[in-house]
Amino acid sequence: MFDDNAEWELGLMQTGWKQELKENLRGPVVVPSITAGLVAGVLTVTFMFSYSAVIFTGELSGYVPRATGQLLFGGVVIALVIGLFSELRGVVALPQDNPTAIIAVMIATLSQLPGSTLSPEMLFAQAVVIMVASTALSGVIFYLVGRWRLAAFVQLIPYPVIAGFLAATGWLLFKGSFSVMADQKFDFSQLGALGEVTHLWLPGAAFAIITLFVSLKYSNVFIMPGLILGAVALFHVILILSGVASQEAIDGGWLLQPFGEGALWQPVPLSTFLAADWTLFVTEFTGLATILSIALISVLLNLTALESAFNRDIDVHREMRLAGLANMLAAPGGSLVGYHYVSLSTLGRRMRGDSRLVGVVVAVFCLLTMTVGAGALSVFPKFVLGGLVMFIGLGFLFDWVVKSWSSLRRGDVAIIFVILFVVEFIGFLEGVATGVAAAVVLFVISYSKINVVRLAIEGSNFSSAVDRPEDQRNALTTEGKKILYLKLHGFIFFASSIRLYEEVAGALSKQEAAPEFVILDFQQVSGLDTSAVHGLVKIKKKALEVGTQLALAHVSEEIDRRLHEEKFLDGDAVIEPIFKDADSALEWCEDFLLRTAGFDPSPKALPIDDQLNKVFKREIDVQKFRSYLETIEFSYGDVVSEPGNEQRMLYFIEQGTISIYLAELDGKNRRIRSAGSGSMVGVASFFRQGNIGPLVLGIADTEGTAHVMTESAFERMKSEDPELVLSFQTFALEYVSERLASNLRTLSSILRLEE
Repeated sequence: MFDDNAEWELGLMQTGWKQELKENLRGPVVVPSITAGLVAGVLTVTFMFSYSAVIFTGELSGYVPRATGQLLFGGVVIALVIGLFSELRGVVALPQDNPTAIIAVMIATLSQLPGSTLSPEMLFAQAVVIMVASTALSGVIFYLVGRWRLAAFVQLIPYPVIAGFLAATGWLLFKGSFSVMADQKFDFSQLGALGEVTHLWLPGAAFAIITLFVSLKYSNVFIMPGLILGAVALFHVILILSGVASQEAIDGGWLLQPFGEGALWQPVPLSTFLAADWTLFVTEFTGLATILSIALISVLLNLTALESAFNRDIDVHREMRLAGLANMLAAPGGSLVGYHYVSLSTLGRRMRGDSRLVGVVVAVFCLLTMTVGAGALSVFPKFVLGGLVMFIGLGFLFDWVVKSWSSLRRGDVAIIFVILFVVEFIGFLEGVATGVAAAVVLFVISYSKINVVRLAIEGSNFSSAVDRPEDQRNALTTEGKKILYLKLHGFIFFASSIRLYEEVAGALSKQEAAPEFVILDFQQVSGLDTSAVHGLVKIKKKALEVGTQLALAHVSEEIDRRLHEEKFLDGDAVIEPIFKDADSALEWCEDFLLRTAGFDPSPKALPIDDQLNKVFKREIDVQKFRSYLETIEFSYGDVVSEPGNEQRMLYFIEQGTISIYLAELDGKNRRIRSAGSGSMVGVASFFRQGNIGPLVLGIADTEGTAHVMTESAFERMKSEDPELVLSFQTFALEYVSERLASNLRTLSSILRLEE
């Protein structure tokens, strides 16, 4: 499981942390770092006590001190390991609150099983085993996710589902706070019972709301400790002034039971594991899986948040491996799952003391509390502890429900509320699963609204790259409407294939001018699902009914395989073979229409003199110009022009075909023109100065003959017969302008369709 090259993971060696701590102790960061660490330490002890109070309520409340010691042990280990070796200096890592509400529900469920005779000691043992197992397994998962670099895969979970996760966690913490404050469960069917103990939980609720409001409005790091200490002090002042003894307050449910003397932490003995009923883990599997899922998602979210807070990129996979090791070390002590704590990690940075001293001070503070004792914690009013739990829960709800209302789409917000509803009335894991399913449905609905037809254009406005005589071009202007070109894109699935079918069927159902050919260009299609393939089969059947032929282009190997499996290419409605590109398909369809209209699309030889007679009015000018040309023969595959050729040359094709390709950056060549008899090749580049055709490649498709005007011959003609040059340049300008006008018409049609 471990990487031989990850020395820091195995022995935490050669990191330079000792030298860095020495420099911090001598540097200007020492005072703000220690101050931030002490503040974070006080909050840590308070939080750990609150977490244990959520888990162990009612008859198990006597185990709160012992559980707090276990969490503080985890705080020592996790804060020290991550604080010393994280890429983020000043980071604070602690056992987290996410599992508390879930474990509390699991323990309550076990105690209410039919025929259950579990004693408080056995329930405590069961809870400890759950804590140890969840922390150890989380550590292993964290490490493996980092080791196998799977963090990006986990982050594919839809954001609304993640928000629903955390909102549901906040809701459970909110509900759990009433058990801490009033030993009464929050249940919609038993709200009357809560009304009878309003005096116990109402002060805590007020404290939670005030704390949340102040924390949102002000960012001073001393505000929260001040509020906590102020609430505790005010409570005891009121007790003294009212003459109520501590025991009376305990009996009245205001204070926790005394912790007893001595250290909080007790090592988890083997007897605890032996006392647990391992057969009950079958019923606890769902809750355990939920803890692991939430922990994994939460640590990734926290790391992402810390990247923004610290304004730096971090190796998330390294941090995951480090968190995994820290949890595996903390698990034997009975800790909860722990990792980077966002709010406390920013203390040092805000106080300009973001050094590794912060994490060390937090660890030392937790160590002293768990070993020397925490008798003072027994004076904490239950409404303060429960209020802190409610504050945490309300914070989650504010961040992931209230803020989401203004930042997310209503469909995404609905997913959050669906998760909350299912978690409340069915279960946590069921809520998560429902959220994922709802997110998938929402995605399908949204994605199906995207038209997979990127471009739809008739052949009268869109022609192939083949140079054709004027009479054939005029014929295609009329006949081209019988060709419908559809450029598809994206992933075509069952929902989007319906829209594709409707669009094609609508075109084929026209009473007048129904296309004879439909070209389906798959160049930008990433894939098809089974339903999409069947949708194409329906299109084929519709085409067969009306006598239209389908031409497929740019089909990938995977799509081609699926089409063959469905025998899509069999029959008369699909042209075979599949065309390598859309231009080839368009050329084939144009040739068919031209033959139907009485034209022969095959290029015929056109003698050079006949070509020049269109340029010059006098025969003597034809012969003069002819004398400057050189005659060449070419064969199939000959390269007549290549990128980087600095010699400018103009070709007059007498017989044969030359294709012009654009040499693209991905190494592929795209045909942009096919020039046959009577065409000129290289006109624009011939009259342009500088490097000629740096990306253009000319390859002969057949054997043939061409006449070439070289740069030197043209320069000689300019000096010997400038009037002849002027006449030719006028014709060349008309030739290029005509081609440009044709391209602009096509571009205009495409732009209108994309508006």
